[in-house]
Amino acid sequence: MESWADIMKYGKREYRLPKTENRQETEKAESGQVSWVLGLFLILFLAILLYMQLQLAMYKASARYLEDALALSNLASAVIDIREYGSTHKVHITDQEQAYAGYCSAVRENLGLNENYEAVSHKLISGKVEIRNYIIYNVTGTKVQVWERNGDGRILEWEGTLGEVRTPGGQTIENTGVYSEITYPVEGFLGIT
Repeated sequence: MESWADIMKYGKREYRLPKTENRQETEKAESGQVSWVLGLFLILFLAILLYMQLQLAMYKASARYLEDALALSNLASAVIDIREYGSTHKVHITDQEQAYAGYCSAVRENLGLNENYEAVSHKLISGKVEIRNYIIYNVTGTKVQVWERNGDGRILEWEGTLGEVRTPGGQTIENTGVYSEITYPVEGFLGIT
């Protein structure tokens, strides 16, 4: 039978420090785990950053495309008086309602919208397009006749002096032209509109 001292001598081995070689192996294993965690975090961060950059590039491309489509719609709505253009070489839009109807049709066609101004394919636009403002500027001599249709359907008509009338963007009106604004939702990062 073993004595009490012999039992106590060997019974406390778990309280002893591991050998030096084993301690170094443990530290290597722990530092390896930290490297893996940091590496995975870095890969995840880079993936999110790449996705955001691609989303931003898509927004810029869609903005350029929609700006061009809006400019084409404005040009399509400029239904001019051919007699006046033939004699004076000045553009004058005589039928504002017809011009607005042509603009609405061109917007639907150029942006791929249905009759309710909703996107058929949700690639660039993810919902309903709203026409916020449509303005026709007719320049005759030194006068500028302004015909404006707001997003709520109200029509405003007024006159100004050439060189003093400005677009909502701040550009001075020098020639007959059309200005319009639209709003549209886009699907953003992680599906947020």
